[in-house]
Amino acid sequence: MRILVIGAGRVGTSVVAALHGQHDVTVVDLDSELLAAITNRYDVLTITGNGTSRSTLLRAGIEQADLTIVATDRDEINIVSALQARALCKGRVVVRTSSAEYLSAWRNGELPVDVMISSENEIAQAIVRAIGLPGALQTSMFADGKAEMVEFEVHADAAENIVGKRIADIRIPDESVIASLIRAEAITIPGGGDVVEEGDRIVLIASPEASREWSHRLARAGVHDVREVVVVGGGATGRAIARTLCGQGLRVRLIDANAAVARLCAEEIESADVFCADATDSAFLEREHVGRADAVVCCTDRDERDLLICLLAKSLGVPIAVAVVGDPDLVPIFERVGVDHALNQRLVVAEEIVRFTHDPRTRGFAMLENDRVEVLELEVRAESALIGRPFRERPLEGAIVGAIVRGSNVLYPRGDDSLQAGDSAIIVAEAVRVPALENAL
Repeated sequence: MRILVIGAGRVGTSVVAALHGQHDVTVVDLDSELLAAITNRYDVLTITGNGTSRSTLLRAGIEQADLTIVATDRDEINIVSALQARALCKGRVVVRTSSAEYLSAWRNGELPVDVMISSENEIAQAIVRAIGLPGALQTSMFADGKAEMVEFEVHADAAENIVGKRIADIRIPDESVIASLIRAEAITIPGGGDVVEEGDRIVLIASPEASREWSHRLARAGVHDVREVVVVGGGATGRAIARTLCGQGLRVRLIDANAAVARLCAEEIESADVFCADATDSAFLEREHVGRADAVVCCTDRDERDLLICLLAKSLGVPIAVAVVGDPDLVPIFERVGVDHALNQRLVVAEEIVRFTHDPRTRGFAMLENDRVEVLELEVRAESALIGRPFRERPLEGAIVGAIVRGSNVLYPRGDDSLQAGDSAIIVAEAVRVPALENAL
């Protein structure tokens, strides 16, 4: 596929990192230093120029592009670039935005692009998924919400200790499949004889009910269902998160040190309790009993501040701490020092964008392990050679079918089951194997 990426910032770079190995990628940006950083790491073509310029887009091969991804940090540039692209090519056009107004206009059919992705909405939904299942590291929905991908880290102090157990000896709910076992850098599809170790991460495909059962079993001591959340940071991202959490029926307290921002939050989100205060002030946190909250979400404009507030909240007894991290390289560091979930807004948006580069039969998509593992929901072709082959034969090398969507039902296959024409398969596989799997299915 020929892909044109407009914008070489963090979102654009994350998209390039995920796509450069399987596609012909060209990147356009005015900043030659950003482009040089990309060419030093990836085998892609770069064009120095303005993405809103017709001549620049033509020079970049817009007329032959199968997919144009517009992902600069400025909404107005993205809109103009996308409209130019729409006029010059027949391929799909995907646009990143941080504007609720532009998103609403697109949903009303007023902007002629194929897909518009809101940074704030995506991160808000990711956080709802993260705190909705206590103990889960990552979750994604498939089959219109009837199935989920959930990743848990295994610890001996969980409600149910499965450390040292063979996979065959673990009670697995009927509506779930253990799809992968991740240990350090190794990713395996576990067999019955594999033994779970402390710190392993298991990737499950499960129904929402089974996911919640796994959550109750694998969550560590003191972690329980979330009813009250404290959101620190009242910017566009914080407000989107607070609105989404309120919409889930949770009690939300929102804190921002800027009086004007706090006032705006109170006006926009009437169901949230808003405080104008410094969330690094431990006396304030204790006075307002922040330690009694079930989760804290930190999304200020400074990563080091978010880390400090997360750790302060944890020290006061908050079971779940979530940070929206600006620098994607800091995500593993945050989680290593005690933050339960560290999410990078640009990586979350990039993951959603990458979904549109897959086979058109792809109905759902998620990435794990810094893009090394992909989970996708893919419609099975009637002529696929894999139809009718029982799963005990492991017909998909290097991958596992975690669930089958058949009509309105979702099946969680065992050894004697097989794919049928018209099914959609929810597959977990290493990213390098996905193109071959798409061909096979």
